[in-house]
Amino acid sequence: MGKLEKDEELVVETSQINVNGEDSLPILALEDYDIPEEEEETVENTVGGSVRYAFVGSGQGGGRLAEAFYSLGYNKTICVNTSPQDLHGISIPESQKILLEAGAGGAGKDMLAGEDALVKNQQHVYNAMKQIFGRHVDHVIICAGAGGGSGGGSLIPLIMIAKKYMQFCGYVEDVDSRVGVLLTLPTNGESTSVKVATNSYTLASKVSDLAEAGSVSPLLVLDNDRTQKLYGNSKKLTMKNFWPTINANVATLFDIFNRVSTKHSAYTSFDPADYQTITRAGGHTIMGVTSIHPAKLGDETEVFKQLKESLGKTLLADGFDLTTATCAAAIIVGGKDTFETVEGLPNIIDYAFDMLATMTGAATVHRGVYEDDRPGLRVYTIISGLKRPSSRYRKLETLSMERYP
Repeated sequence: MGKLEKDEELVVETSQINVNGEDSLPILALEDYDIPEEEEETVENTVGGSVRYAFVGSGQGGGRLAEAFYSLGYNKTICVNTSPQDLHGISIPESQKILLEAGAGGAGKDMLAGEDALVKNQQHVYNAMKQIFGRHVDHVIICAGAGGGSGGGSLIPLIMIAKKYMQFCGYVEDVDSRVGVLLTLPTNGESTSVKVATNSYTLASKVSDLAEAGSVSPLLVLDNDRTQKLYGNSKKLTMKNFWPTINANVATLFDIFNRVSTKHSAYTSFDPADYQTITRAGGHTIMGVTSIHPAKLGDETEVFKQLKESLGKTLLADGFDLTTATCAAAIIVGGKDTFETVEGLPNIIDYAFDMLATMTGAATVHRGVYEDDRPGLRVYTIISGLKRPSSRYRKLETLSMERYP
């Protein structure tokens, strides 16, 4: 060997100590290095579930949805926006908010400005995911509204960054099925804005392409127009609490499937493997819930009629062909008194499962039956692997081409 250079002497030196009479061992500078401790996660989720989720809210609507998940205990949440005013109104820690510079007033309805702002800050966003989420995450869900500039423009780059982050967590081969999207479609009133309709149609089509190719999963679609029609006349909801209440209910409905999948049932359990089949199926996913008052459970004919009418109508999105689904799940939860006193209940429960199977064609239907202390019967439904809602998208496309005086 040639003579060591000066800087090489810092790496390898000759030891003065013989080992078992043999030649001396080299001394490595690495011997003096402190082994770094594993980075602690900045935040921990306080909600239980079979999947450890992290959420990213982008734009005003996406931020509000992410905030709803944070309120449930999904503390691994960050929100990004080009508008400081919109970020200010989100009730999560300031350290978990990222302001994307896009000029005065933010991106507005300009998706290109929103995309550019996110791309310029992509390293900052990635570092925030690593620091705040840590390594112990199984799935990232990105929440965004399809009509805005910040949320709509930043969504596709955020998907790519989230995939890089999931690789950092150790998931490589199945990374596509561990990044999902919760996308809201605008109301018809909002869609009278050509810009909103154009943004929505363009973004929804792009994300649907990804979902149907299996590049994101799940793609949860929340149709604000359908939601407004379903619940807009409720006397319990005011102008002030309408959308916060809807967001809270969407987050809670999503959370129920995650938490129930860890619970044992004396009847039929919906286990973690069942749940992950749903969340990682690709395509589009929709959710819904319906309840049956205990007073109506005595009339099987009336119950069958109500289930048939309500299972499809209470889903929070419209325009889907449910027969294109690849998998689905129904979680039926009944009160202890209901299970003990209502005659014919096994037939009613079987009918609910059969109805969902009929609605979804050849889809695999996972089942869960659980007992709690609330009276009556509730049916929680989630359907995955669906093709895009073509009729709903065509309506957005039509609105995007209209011009108003």
